[in-house]
Amino acid sequence: MASRFLDGQVSQNASYANSLAIPATPAPALFATLGLDISNAGPGLVNVHLNATVTLGVLLAVLGTAQITIVRNGTVVVYSGIESTPAVIGSTASFTVTAVDFNVPTTPDFVIYQAFISVTGIGIGVNRIGPESFNAIAYAQP
Repeated sequence: MASRFLDGQVSQNASYANSLAIPATPAPALFATLGLDISNAGPGLVNVHLNATVTLGVLLAVLGTAQITIVRNGTVVVYSGIESTPAVIGSTASFTVTAVDFNVPTTPDFVIYQAFISVTGIGIGVNRIGPESFNAIAYAQP
């Protein structure tokens, strides 16, 4: 039997390249939040498909890493991935991740997902420049 669509949401912090200039930090910075209504899921399993994109601009030649973390309801980490940031002045790097949160507990309240970005490296010199986007779709499995 086919999956049944429950809800879908988008959190679009920045739609265009170079529309932001937010310094990236080693501390996780929230770039998107969305809520899904899965209250009508029924007795089957609920799976949530997630996609996030963040673009960084390098102001100084800094070798480091960028980490994207997606959290459910403030405490459950459902995805965490690390990539190297470019060490070339003036370069940009777009990081896009795809994740699935399996067997999400049903609730009468919205399920809240948040996406964070943290950047580590020697010194500073990396900005979040846009676009930044986060979307999720919830499905009920029979």
